[in-house]
Amino acid sequence: IASTYGRANIQEGDEILISEFEHHSNIVPWQMLVKEKGAVLKFVPLDKETGCLDLKRLPELLSDKTKIVSIQHVSNVMANINPVDEIVSLTRMLGASDVKIILDACQSVPHMPVDVQALGVDFIAASGHKMCGPTGIGFLWGKEEILNAMPPYMGGGEMIDEVYMDHSTFAKAPARFEAGTPAIAQAIGLGRAIEYLEE
Repeated sequence: IASTYGRANIQEGDEILISEFEHHSNIVPWQMLVKEKGAVLKFVPLDKETGCLDLKRLPELLSDKTKIVSIQHVSNVMANINPVDEIVSLTRMLGASDVKIILDACQSVPHMPVDVQALGVDFIAASGHKMCGPTGIGFLWGKEEILNAMPPYMGGGEMIDEVYMDHSTFAKAPARFEAGTPAIAQAIGLGRAIEYLEE
């Protein structure tokens, strides 16, 4: 998301908000993006009394410059479930009109039902190995209109619509993000892991 949506939409002075206890995969890409774009990375602090996000601070961290909020659903470090509904509500009220909310669901999807429609976020990411599946695969769910407006992550076969000598057009999501031969064995393994978790 940082490499595609972020590069296409984040401008100098825009703000990205994450928490102090995110996984490195939800810190480092944003650090790289803000350095490239001249944007600002802000952090929701930890409430040292409760071990949870200090949501009392959230309103002062959100502004019309807040373009991305990326928070984990469940913390395997702090052993808590973040109140996504409250975070989404405050973000939609106080963030930029086009703010995007990303949920790292790697720790929640294997242990609890996750209804992407009910959560009201724009993107959800999860990894296969946390779901009893193979390594090297996961999923990114996003609202269709946002995904189809994003530039592709990589170029190659399978992600194109039409190719000419001077330009190409790209397939609709999800194919536009799946250049080359897919990870077929991993996808089959992830599918079986999801069936197992649903049982």
